[in-house]
Parts: sequence; structure tokens; C-alpha cells
Amino acid sequence: MAKPFRNLTMLLTAVAALTATPHAAFAHASPQNPPHGCADKTITSGNYSAKVTICLTETEKKHAFGKPTLEPTDTVKLECWHGVVLWSNSDCSMDSKLSLSMDGVHAWTEQRSNSVYIARTGNTSTYTDHYACRGLGEYELRFESGEVTVTTLSTRGSLTIPAFSVKARGCG
Repeated sequence: MAKPFRNLTMLLTAVAALTATPHAAFAHASPQNPPHGCADKTITSGNYSAKVTICLTETEKKHAFGKPTLEPTDTVKLECWHGVVLWSNSDCSMDSKLSLSMDGVHAWTEQRSNSVYIARTGNTSTYTDHYACRGLGEYELRFESGEVTVTTLSTRGSLTIPAFSVKARGCG
């Protein structure tokens, strides 16, 4: 009598395992195979420091109808500090310009703004934007320029982030 129950339990377990979908599988993979890569630049001047990270990656995009898909994205992440001997995270804001090119051909240039308010959003701010693949090739995300203002309770400092870029092959 215990044997049929055991077989039924094994059958139900097998069916559950075959039909289970891991969380990451909810978004359909991007057929575009977008480029992946990151680069960062850290600037320190006096008692202020800022780190900017740019990435070519992919993230889930929700659609009004249908299932979410993974789409090509570019991100800009900002983190700031202040201090002398001991450094701690600081509120800051940044106005910057980004551009994207494929195989050396300019695709777009955009203005971006990031703000870090530690009390509300934590130590970093990440701006994410979707873009369209333009065919297989080498993509370059370029941080053209950026001005960061680091703010403490009693002082304020400005930092200029020089140009830098990340290149990656993809979208094929």
C-alpha cells in the first residue's frame, strides 16, 4: 500500500520539477546578444572624491503586453566621498554627457544627471537607459564629460571627470 503512494509522490515531484521556471527565466533572452563591458574613473581633489562607472549590458524591460525581455542597456553609476584621514560617503550630483557609437559611427549623444542622496537612495545612484542594437559590431559607450558636486553638511566641492569609454562587441 505504501508503494503506490511513493510512486505518486515521485511522479508529482518530477512533474513539479519539469514545470518549475527559475526566476531569471521569466524574461526572455535578448535575441540581440548585446555587448557587455564596464569601465570606471575615480577622481580625488582635496577632501572630495567621486567614482563614475559606465557599462554596456542588458536588463529586463517590461512590456504592456507580453512577457518581459532582456534588452541592451547602458548604465552610469555615481558614488562620492569626502574626508581627510577617514573618508565617508557623501551626497553628490553630476551632470554629464554620454555618447554611443558602433564601429566608429556616432549613434547618439545624451545629457545625463545623477544624484546621490544617501538618506533616501543609499551610497550610489545608477541611471539605466535602453538602446537599440544597430547590428553586429564593436560598440563604444563614451563618457564625454562630467561635473560632480560633492556636498557635506558644511562644505561643497566640485570635481571634473575626464572622458573615458568602454568598448565591447555584440548585437549579432
